Amino acid sequence: QLLYSLDLDSMTYEVERTGFPAQPDQIALGKYGRYIYFCEDGGTPGVYARDVDGSYETVFSAIRGGCYDGDETVGIALSPDSKRLYAGYQDAGILMEFTRDDGLAFE
Repeated sequence: QLLYSLDLDSMTYEVERTGFPAQPDQIALGKYGRYIYFCEDGGTPGVYARDVDGSYETVFSAIRGGCYDGDETVGIALSPDSKRLYAGYQDAGILMEFTRDDGLAFE
């Protein structure tokens, strides 16, 4: 689907295909702007990231056929120091906190 990037300084925008089957939803920008984190609306529940070079990565996703498959990922947020990523599953009513094994920020 499509990801729109707006530049309010120049009043322009860019559109690109994400390669995911559903539309990006609930976007969070990393502390230093290197990554845009987003959920998918109607696709595989999880959080995905796009870096400044245009590469896409899966941060986490539901296991196909698992208990959260078919749920919707909501509430994506980063802590002020970007060392914690938060997201929830709407139907299950749970909030998850993620940290990196190396202790670094999500950037």
